[in-house]
Amino acid sequence: MKKMTLLHKISYSSLFIALGVILSRFVSVPALFGLPFLKISFAPSIVMFSSIYLGPFFGLIVGSLVDIIGALLFPTGAFNPLYTIPAALTGLMPGLVYIFIRKIKIEDKFPFVSLISISAFDIFIIFFMIFNDSIKSESGKKEYILEPWMKIGIIILALVLSILFFVLVYLLKKKFKNRKINNNYNIYIVASSVFITYFIFKIPIGSMIQAILLDWDFLIILLSRMLTGFITSFVHIFLISVALNVSLSVGIKGALINGDEA
Repeated sequence: MKKMTLLHKISYSSLFIALGVILSRFVSVPALFGLPFLKISFAPSIVMFSSIYLGPFFGLIVGSLVDIIGALLFPTGAFNPLYTIPAALTGLMPGLVYIFIRKIKIEDKFPFVSLISISAFDIFIIFFMIFNDSIKSESGKKEYILEPWMKIGIIILALVLSILFFVLVYLLKKKFKNRKINNNYNIYIVASSVFITYFIFKIPIGSMIQAILLDWDFLIILLSRMLTGFITSFVHIFLISVALNVSLSVGIKGALINGDEA
């Protein structure tokens, strides 16, 4: 395979920015369940793929410009640069996390980093449900009582989603067992990179910004986005893995193959 040049990276970045804008503005589901802070979009798949395929620096550019250009060309409200912060991190962090995990060689056989992260999330959910009897929204204007059955249901849901995530990642790894991607990338590291980007950077920081701008309570936004994030993050992992496998047929070496970090 040919080594990826700067011209390749610029050209692919332009393509990914265009695709990201289209997906974020025209192929998305805003206000899921009537909540203004929940949105399903395939745009993060393109952004995170660009980070792993082109490198974190170009991922940062793609993520930032997808948000900025999309907001300017197809506005859904007043443009606020604060929303660009989680979008930029969505492009920057997957590549950086992938490089870091690959260097410490902890996930050759099992997604240990994802296991630790998901376990921490489950412990947070369990403790939150034990020590809180209500959740406030819209800056305390409304208060929702957490009945015992609701607490138990949310805890069980979190645990089931955790197990489902690992099962799906394992099946995905098995599905691509004899594909080109396994000779050049590690799907477990891809999964952990996406999960960490989503649950440590994108969701918490995005939730904090939305809580400030939308005048909602931070915790209800965080919990809602984390619970739906299990499903959306796996969809992103699947699409990124497919895209990486397809990219190996183009004949141009991805930026992070063989230890490259540009």
